[in-house]
Amino acid sequence: MKKILVVITFIFINQLLFSQENSVADEEIDEIIDNLITLDDDYLIDLINEFNHYQILIASVDFNDKTYFLGRDLGLKQFNVTSQLMYKNSNGIYAGAAGAYYDKFDPKWDLTILAIGYGKYFGKLRNIKGELGYSRYIFSDSESNDFENSIDGSFSITNKNDNYGALLDASYLFGKRTGFQTTASFYGNIKLFDLNTSSDAKVVFVPSISFILASENIDTSRIDRLGIDVPYINRVVNSFEEFSLRNIQLNLPLQLEFDNFLLEAGYNFNFPSAFEFEREVENTSFLNVGFTYIFDLN
Repeated sequence: MKKILVVITFIFINQLLFSQENSVADEEIDEIIDNLITLDDDYLIDLINEFNHYQILIASVDFNDKTYFLGRDLGLKQFNVTSQLMYKNSNGIYAGAAGAYYDKFDPKWDLTILAIGYGKYFGKLRNIKGELGYSRYIFSDSESNDFENSIDGSFSITNKNDNYGALLDASYLFGKRTGFQTTASFYGNIKLFDLNTSSDAKVVFVPSISFILASENIDTSRIDRLGIDVPYINRVVNSFEEFSLRNIQLNLPLQLEFDNFLLEAGYNFNFPSAFEFEREVENTSFLNVGFTYIFDLN
């Protein structure tokens, strides 16, 4: 299940940056408007062209103090770190790499994802976005290679003021086996207060709730070698191969935004769905801390 875990992280981080890109764009538009009276036509055209043509490099690292597989506790007590480096430009092209580190696995660096794709904004307000891409999975453990590829698509929309939005993404995973996962997410973007600094820093509350549906087998090879006894594991594996609601996740992060930096700290809740042979399954929770920096390549 760690494949889907990282796929969700990779896509969702990318979409969360959607609102931050719009925020940077809004600031540039405000600057143009503020200077309309004093600018000549040629300089105004140059500013608009600069706004419409950009290249950025996004670097992010996220730490989670506990590891769950689609919200389920399989008895593996460990933290994980995911990282991402992504290039994006105004033509809609993106390419990047993401990876996952688990402190109890051997090797600890478990997975690297290479991705490439195309995204486009729609609407007069550029508040609708669609993306289509391809991802390649490279596992450090040669036995964990059931899924080596995926075709990924996403569609997101925000309101006029970017106070709230929705995201729908889907991935078809294939290799030795095939699987499918889709996530519907709804999120808010609530500015709590500004900080009195020269960099226009602000603190933002970005709650989200995600409904994760999937069909995929559980790769138990790494767990078995750690000597962890997972009850009725065979029945769990068979149940995961059916497409259904796997988990509902509630994220409650606070973000500090200043210049091209974004710092995040949040608390997260999982509400995994019980299989038909289970009376109930325990809910889980974890803490996350993240850091993002956007490099302007223009």
